[in-house]
Amino acid sequence: MKPILLALVVAAVVAADLTAQRRGRFNPQGGGAPPEAQQPAAQPKAEAAPSKPKKHMALVGGDVLLGTGARMAGATVLIGDDKIVDVGHNLELPEGTEVVDVRGKTISPGFIAVVGNGMGGGRGAPFVDSVNPFDPEIKQALAAGVTSFLCGSPAGGTSPGGETAVLKLAYGDVAGMLCEEAAVVGMSVPLAPADMEKFADLVKKSKEHRKALDEFTAKKATDPNAKPPQAPQGAEKILKILAGETRLWIQLRGGGGGRRGGGGGMFGGGAAANDVDAIREAMKVAQLLGTPVVLQRPTSAWLVPDEIAATGSMVVLAPRDRVAPDPASPDDTGTNLASAALLAAAGVPVAVTQSNGLMGGAGVGTGGILGQDLNTPHVDAAFAVRGGLENAKALRTLTLDAARILGVESRIGSVEAGKDADLLILDGDPLHYRTFVQTAIVNGKVVYEKAKEPFYSHIQR
Repeated sequence: MKPILLALVVAAVVAADLTAQRRGRFNPQGGGAPPEAQQPAAQPKAEAAPSKPKKHMALVGGDVLLGTGARMAGATVLIGDDKIVDVGHNLELPEGTEVVDVRGKTISPGFIAVVGNGMGGGRGAPFVDSVNPFDPEIKQALAAGVTSFLCGSPAGGTSPGGETAVLKLAYGDVAGMLCEEAAVVGMSVPLAPADMEKFADLVKKSKEHRKALDEFTAKKATDPNAKPPQAPQGAEKILKILAGETRLWIQLRGGGGGRRGGGGGMFGGGAAANDVDAIREAMKVAQLLGTPVVLQRPTSAWLVPDEIAATGSMVVLAPRDRVAPDPASPDDTGTNLASAALLAAAGVPVAVTQSNGLMGGAGVGTGGILGQDLNTPHVDAAFAVRGGLENAKALRTLTLDAARILGVESRIGSVEAGKDADLLILDGDPLHYRTFVQTAIVNGKVVYEKAKEPFYSHIQR
């Protein structure tokens, strides 16, 4: 066959094949108009239905502490993939559900360490790029009930800064370790008058920018060429605070009962015996922003709980901190073991952390009193109980209120439908010194079992 004739035959075959493919894809019966003419008019896109969980697990018959202060005896927690699907009695379980009998056991939200170090934490933003999901400290922390913690450090300057992330102890799962990037930023008070004026001006400009953005959205609908307003220089973190995307933690210079707060710790060591003035300046910052702030380890919060509550602000306390009162004014100086109880009574959310003194570290980790703070996160909540805080509220200092202080309460901190399945199965009250974590679940996966790990498997109750 001549080359020209062969080329014509091949072209004809290819054309026929393409036509057949087109018929098969768009019109199985063949014939008819081209595909474009056959397509119906565009319809509005329907919202995709939420995907059904592929795997279910039910913890059945346990005493469920919801983390909110409520308790459900003999209840079931139904988990679908990485979320809590339902909590209650007589739940209808999907076919194929893995049923775990936890009768005689207690189910609690995983503990949240609002200040932590190690445990596989990353070195800086983006934290997920440097976490170590196989760090042995993760298993050790899970054995003590910690399932998430704040990694990094809020800054302590005259304006919000710092690099932080809320990480989960999702052993073996890099992506599963990140709960929230840039969860917290920090600054210090008191500010010099010029610094306060500068901060107030930046907050004002940031609020004006947010208003301009709202106006731009409406303007864009009528003017396609409209240009969005430019954000004020240096306002990035303030805008995130105003939008509720990050929490502002405030360090009290000259007080705070710990090295992160300017000295002090378990035995005093230079922390201010009264930091009410600094607390009030922090409340002024909250009022300027119109959003709650978090006080880091104040000494004198117990003297002004109502003022803190009025701004919706929150407090991180180290109940073991001790700052001696001024002998000249013992009734309104120094720390008070009843601080957590007094703040909670006023409606102020409180989270607890360890002391940073002689036998403490810079966060829950492998240093500290009672051997290692990593082993005993519940001890500080127990100290708050010793100061008069109710048990149910003390559990919140490690769960729901801790989550609120980190700005992640929509995901973790309580046993509620829709939240991440970060749970503990314990053999007693979460705050009792004899209680052991039997099983820890993070993102719906079992990541720790007492019987299979070396820490406490040899201890039987």
